[in-house]
Amino acid sequence: MKNIFTITVLFSTLAMCINSLAQNTVQKAEKGTETVAAKSELRELYPRKGKYFVYWGYNRAAYSPSTIEFKEGWYDFTIHDVRATDAPTNPNSQYYGLTTFTIPQFNVRVGYYLNDKNFISFGFDHMRYTMSKQSARLSGHINTGANAGTYNNTEVVVGEDAEVANSGESIIDKLPGGFVTNYEHCDGLNDFTFEAGHLEQIWISKNRKHALCVVGTAGIGGVITDTDADVLGMAPRHDMEGNKKAYHLAGYSFCTSMGLQFDFCKRGFFLFKVKAGYMNLPDIFTTMEGGRASQHFTYIEPMGVFGYNFALKKHKKQQA
Repeated sequence: MKNIFTITVLFSTLAMCINSLAQNTVQKAEKGTETVAAKSELRELYPRKGKYFVYWGYNRAAYSPSTIEFKEGWYDFTIHDVRATDAPTNPNSQYYGLTTFTIPQFNVRVGYYLNDKNFISFGFDHMRYTMSKQSARLSGHINTGANAGTYNNTEVVVGEDAEVANSGESIIDKLPGGFVTNYEHCDGLNDFTFEAGHLEQIWISKNRKHALCVVGTAGIGGVITDTDADVLGMAPRHDMEGNKKAYHLAGYSFCTSMGLQFDFCKRGFFLFKVKAGYMNLPDIFTTMEGGRASQHFTYIEPMGVFGYNFALKKHKKQQA
């Protein structure tokens, strides 16, 4: 997680420096300090207006600690400051197989350029969220069962059955357990968003076929989760062995991003960007008995994607 945050800070600083350098260059060109050829090249924009684009790529994610409330008719308790990680797929053929390329954490989006600098888009980020084995503070009440009682900031162990960061026996195994032995948005944490974006060009080739831009976006969306949760030994709504999913509109999200985009050969582009966002999930399915959970958290998501620009109809070339 520290590495992701470090990369994010470095990348954002680099992007701001490049953008500042580009603005200074344009100002000098306008004052006549650059050659006529340089002025013409800087003032030309990579042609985008009226075109559509699609992209596909993969991501990583880091999440802030989150307080999670679990509720059903006979229990209502909260675990505080829960840590979680993403669950990336190790580099292998799944990224390239026709039937397996959607297994890793991925991003897909389609958009439309309103003009050469502004666009709108819709798509979704398929992320994963997995609670690791850890100690946590628990508050609330449980009316029946082995864990019945009232708890007031009691230290317990959660995530005993989690695959992530579970390295075997630990001193925390001596803490009371059996409350939430597993909790993950495994298939997954799906953020469907509408975004508005803006590009600032910092370089274009003389033939106008290649360009480099700084890209910024802001968006709002809905989050559909498929959650595998083992709460107090109750059967989860998600059934891994039976391949039964628990997809559900669990909440909403806000996001913003900044990145670098390299366009080439008029059609293709590579984009690396870092997205930061907030998710509020007040209605998460957990158990077959009707249990629910709620949580909210912030996240940072670096991603790399490949895209393609296209037009639905040909436009007549403008007269010079």
